[in-house]
Amino acid sequence: MVPTILTATRSQASQSAEAYRLIKEQIVTLKLAPASFIDEAALSEALGIGRTPIREALIRLSLENLIIIMPRRGTIVADLNTSDLQKLYEIRLALESMAVRLAAERATPGEIARMEAWSSHVDATLPGGDVYALLELDFQGHRLFVQATHNEFLADSVERLLGPSERLCHWYAARERLGPLIGAIAEQQAIVQAIKVRDGTRAAELMRHHIGDFQTALLSIR
Repeated sequence: MVPTILTATRSQASQSAEAYRLIKEQIVTLKLAPASFIDEAALSEALGIGRTPIREALIRLSLENLIIIMPRRGTIVADLNTSDLQKLYEIRLALESMAVRLAAERATPGEIARMEAWSSHVDATLPGGDVYALLELDFQGHRLFVQATHNEFLADSVERLLGPSERLCHWYAARERLGPLIGAIAEQQAIVQAIKVRDGTRAAELMRHHIGDFQTALLSIR
């Protein structure tokens, strides 16, 4: 009986994680439109995942300010507010500069190898790269850096900021306003090299420039 219960619990946790990933992807890429109502039954059927994991995923997404759960009224996708951009980037500037400094101290050889593989993928994608593919790579880089801190509290805090930031970037990209900014992804490749040689000060300086310059560029076309 106990193994069966444990297996069922693990299966539900796995489904909840998958539901979270799939729903978040739809929100971030604007497939689930800002301010639209979420039909849990329809979402469950479309994803082929039970209602309980769907509900658990929605609760998790509400903590990241991507959806709003209104008791007895329903659940909606959080509206898109470009005025949040400066607030998001102010916090990201502080947290992610600290993150790459820690990553330079703590990243394992395997994590550095993954960063270098990511950097090689950037090189292969940059020439004439699709704006959405480059956006995805940009945020992959940020997640690789914070994972290498081995600080789950910091990683969780940054992840809560990356989702809303990524959604705003998709909004700009959909209006063909982001193309000239994507070259900034190359700055992250320099961060990889700073982490590799364990230069946390340099990595933090590069990240401050990367986030600050990107924020300035976005605000200028708002």
